Amino acid sequence: MFFLNLILNNNKINNKKLNYNLFLKKIRTNSTGTITNIYDNVIIIKGLNDSFVGEIINLNSASLTSHQGIVMNLDLELIKVMIIKGDQTHLTKGSKAYRTYGTVTTRSGFGVLGQIISPLGKFLNTIESDFKKYALLHVYTVEIHQKSPSIIERESVSTPFLTGILSIDCFIPIGCGQRQLIIGDINSGKTSLALTAIINQSHFMNLMDKSWRLFESSLKTEWKYWRFMPCIFVAIGKKRSEVIRIKFILSNFNALYYTCIVFTSSDSYASLQYLAPYAGAAVGEWFRNRGYNAIVIYDDLSQHAVAYRQISLLLRRPPGREAYPGDIFYIHSRLLERAAQLIKSKGGGSLTSLPLVETQGNDISAYIPTNVISITDGQIFLSPAILNSGIRPGIDLGLSVSRVGSRAQYDSMKFVCKQIKLDYIFFRMYEGLTKFGSDIDPSLKLYIEKGYKLNKLMTQSLFETKSLIEEVSMLLSLSEGYLDNISIHLLYEFFDIFFNRQFISMYLQKKEYYKYLIISNITLESLYRMGNFSALLEDLREVLVLYKNFFISEIHTVFIN
Repeated sequence: MFFLNLILNNNKINNKKLNYNLFLKKIRTNSTGTITNIYDNVIIIKGLNDSFVGEIINLNSASLTSHQGIVMNLDLELIKVMIIKGDQTHLTKGSKAYRTYGTVTTRSGFGVLGQIISPLGKFLNTIESDFKKYALLHVYTVEIHQKSPSIIERESVSTPFLTGILSIDCFIPIGCGQRQLIIGDINSGKTSLALTAIINQSHFMNLMDKSWRLFESSLKTEWKYWRFMPCIFVAIGKKRSEVIRIKFILSNFNALYYTCIVFTSSDSYASLQYLAPYAGAAVGEWFRNRGYNAIVIYDDLSQHAVAYRQISLLLRRPPGREAYPGDIFYIHSRLLERAAQLIKSKGGGSLTSLPLVETQGNDISAYIPTNVISITDGQIFLSPAILNSGIRPGIDLGLSVSRVGSRAQYDSMKFVCKQIKLDYIFFRMYEGLTKFGSDIDPSLKLYIEKGYKLNKLMTQSLFETKSLIEEVSMLLSLSEGYLDNISIHLLYEFFDIFFNRQFISMYLQKKEYYKYLIISNITLESLYRMGNFSALLEDLREVLVLYKNFFISEIHTVFIN
């Protein structure tokens, strides 16, 4: 009986070993394929039928990652892979290809801020050995393709995102977690406008050590929700000189230390240009999931669509309208749906998306522009005609819209913008009367003069930003008539002196200067906490009346005469 049981146990063990060996053989068989054809960075492989779309395939070696591709097409017996790393000239027909069972990953964390990285997470402006010395603990590997938050995990957009551009913060407000499209022709100022929004965050962004930021991200506190805003700029198919210029601009305005640039050049693989915006979204999601309000700028999705069209045509997919594939809408909606404002139980962070789209001849009815317009929560339309007329940025307020509206404004800005919007509508209605040269009703003339002054105030130089208190003071002065007797040519001087504390302190009495000091020192944090704006409003009105009288008597008459 003993020997019988021993024989039976040995048979069971042998059967398990046999099943295990068969399992290993099956895995080796299904994990190894053979390259059957190579053309235009497309690799056709036979024998990897169990692979999935988006999987990384090692080419030439199972362990080395010098040559890699991503699965794009699944056929009955073949798969089509696009190269993302390596050179196709080093590959030959009949060589082996190996599954990795993994997807594309990139790097994120506080260590990528201030850096230029590729979509695969390679640091392009830092030597890897030097990078490891100071930032290794602050960099994490994240998957590029992640699931967007569900409806239950989201809440409505309510936290303002200030761009420092008066026309946007007043008429087209943007909220944290919103998807706002920036659209216009080439050289209409789209990239400059996006960079201005990044630069404006430096006014209230406090610089702290990355180790403290990493510790702060684990705290259950609301301070991090609005004190630090990481920015990710995705450059898709740009010239290297252009990205160097962007880095130089951000460095000059002290905005690079909280910005990560994801870069693919115009000569990069189309597959890398296709992956770049998803990599930027993954970098931003790492911060969003830890409670921060992150922003991602995609420059631009027109080039991204061209790269995906090139991939689809090389893969022999049937073309559709303008030769774009049928799933181009899904490609962009899947990307932009990752922008969200999370509920407090999920950390309360947000990811704001600012996609850029280039038009041809101001035609916003083209295929890609209409697709992205229907996906996003509003658009900012930049017109070359307005830009050439001397108004910068050249925003067409008639075609621009924000579907979030005043919910994404502070109470102070919401209060002063109500009357400004009405006055501007009347201005656009009766602006044409000035062309007739006849006498105009005084009430209509007042609206027209206010409109021209508003256009003057909304004109800002390149990369010039305005703080919240400056915007509120300007709009309140215009809406309540403090600028009625001020020449339109002296508006800049009026506010330059008003916000020059050292100059104005010589002309105000002690009590008046104390109130002025309070107004000029109002920060974003205090306005953020101040639910009732009325107390600050009364002091601001009193200071504006005193300053207006001083300006007219001491400065205005001198310039006019």
